Amino acid sequence: MNQKNGKLLVFTKSPVLGEVKTRLQPEYSQQQSLALHKLLTLNTLSLSVKLTNLDIELCCTPNRNTLFFLDCENKFPIKLSDQQGADLGERMAFSLSVALQTHAKVIIIGTDCPAIDEDYIEQAVLALDEHDAVIGPASDGGYVLLGLRKFSLELFNGVSWGSDSVLKQTRKKLANLNWSHHELAIMHDIDRPEDLHRLLGLKTVRHFTVNEKATEND
Repeated sequence: MNQKNGKLLVFTKSPVLGEVKTRLQPEYSQQQSLALHKLLTLNTLSLSVKLTNLDIELCCTPNRNTLFFLDCENKFPIKLSDQQGADLGERMAFSLSVALQTHAKVIIIGTDCPAIDEDYIEQAVLALDEHDAVIGPASDGGYVLLGLRKFSLELFNGVSWGSDSVLKQTRKKLANLNWSHHELAIMHDIDRPEDLHRLLGLKTVRHFTVNEKATEND
């Protein structure tokens, strides 16, 4: 397979019962949360079929050796890797720095934003023709996408990951680095019950049915 000019890194967690989508609980069970996590991951990876201009890597934590991830590798044109680092910032920095050694443009996303589509990714790729970085802001004060064509560890040091100030801190760091950046449309992550309510367009989705049998840590 020929290497492409750009790369998409997809960050996700291993599908372990009780350890994913925990902020949906107790409104949703651990089984429902696990099933939703898998569904969101598959939805994101389905982009790989359309984004033929990018190499795509599924970056897994704590490791890629699960039946679910191996099945994803068989179903989609992706490769698997392990995230490395003590926190999200270190893990993102590592994966981006490695990818930028072989690709001119690298974009990183998670699996919690089902609104991200191929057009959104393509907008990010095009933005990197003119800018050093591109950001997809999240409605909760973080971001759902980060794209770079150069690397600096400073962009990831001292950021309050998981807080509502991540985007603000990142903008400040980009300004301190004197990097130009472009921002895409604001998107919503699926982290809390109200996020899922918004996605489904209902006031309540307590009858949301996902596979209750998804209990294996695969």
